[in-house]
Amino acid sequence: MTPSLKPGARPEPLRLESVKRRARGPHGLLTHRAFRRLAQTGFALYVVLLMVQRLGLGENAEAAATSPEALCPFGGLETMFRYLTSGGKFVPHTHLSNIVLAVAVLITAFLARSAFCGWICPLGFLQEMLHGLSLWVQKKVRAVGTFVRIVRGRGARLAAIDRPLRLLKYGVLVWSLAGAALYGMMVFRDYDPWAALLTIAEFSLGPGMLVLLIVVAASFFVERPWCRYACPLGAASGLVGWLSPVYLKREDSLCKGCALCSKSCPMELDVRNPVTIKSPDCIGCLECVEACPRRGALEVKVGVPVVGQ
Repeated sequence: MTPSLKPGARPEPLRLESVKRRARGPHGLLTHRAFRRLAQTGFALYVVLLMVQRLGLGENAEAAATSPEALCPFGGLETMFRYLTSGGKFVPHTHLSNIVLAVAVLITAFLARSAFCGWICPLGFLQEMLHGLSLWVQKKVRAVGTFVRIVRGRGARLAAIDRPLRLLKYGVLVWSLAGAALYGMMVFRDYDPWAALLTIAEFSLGPGMLVLLIVVAASFFVERPWCRYACPLGAASGLVGWLSPVYLKREDSLCKGCALCSKSCPMELDVRNPVTIKSPDCIGCLECVEACPRRGALEVKVGVPVVGQ
C-alpha cells in the first residue's frame, strides 16, 4: 500500500541529500535509541537496587530503606483522586513521592505525550526486552520461530478485536480511581503486575502474580501487551497526551511508502498513512522517527493542542 498523496502530487525522487545517514562507530552511541535505552536501563537498575536493598535488610526494611512502591506514579494518581472526591482524605499505603511522580507524569504527558511510558517505565522496558529476546531466539532456533509464526498466524483473526481491546485500559483506569474514591483503598493493587514484580522475592502467587506471568508470556508474541490493553497509568497519560501540542507529522511528498515507521512502532500504530500521528496509544518513543530513512519525512512538531497544526 502506498501512502496517501494529494491529487497530482508525487513522492519526491530519492536524492542523496534526502536520505538519512546511519551513524557508525562511536557516533552510533549518540542516537535517540541509545539514549532511550540508557534512560530505561538506568531507571530499571535503580528500582532493582531498591528491591535488593530491602531484601537484604529483612524486617528492618520498612524503617531503613525506600520502598520501590514509593516510585509508582499510579498510586499518587489514585490518592489524588481520592483527595479530590472525599474532601481531603488520602489512600493509605501511598507516599508523598507517589503524588509528586504522578504530577510529573501528567505534566510530561502534556509536554511530550506518553514519554514516561516510552523512556522511563521499567515494566514497559521489561516487556520490550522480553519481546526482543523472543525475536532473537526465533532467529537462532528455527523450531521456536516456526512455533511463534504458527501461533501468530492462528491468532491473526483476533486482529479485528485489537482496537476495541485497547479500550480495556480505560475501563481499568475508571475502576481503579472509582475504587480508590469509594473504598479509600487501592483496589487495583492486588491485580497490578508492577506491584507483583516488586514483591516477586516473596514468592506469593496472587492475582497480581498471575497477571504478571500472563504479561511475560504474551510479550514473547506481542510487544508491550500490558501497555496496549490494560495499563491504567498509560490510559491516564494517553488522555492527557491527547491534549498535547506536540505531535508527529508525516510529509506525503517525502514519504516513500516503505512502512518502516509502522513496523518499528512498539504499539503497532498506523504511522505510514495518517498525516499527523496523535494517537493516545503513542508512547513517545520516537522509534518510528529513528526508523524513517528519509530526512524530513517524519518529524516531531509543535502546534495547537488537540488539533495539532
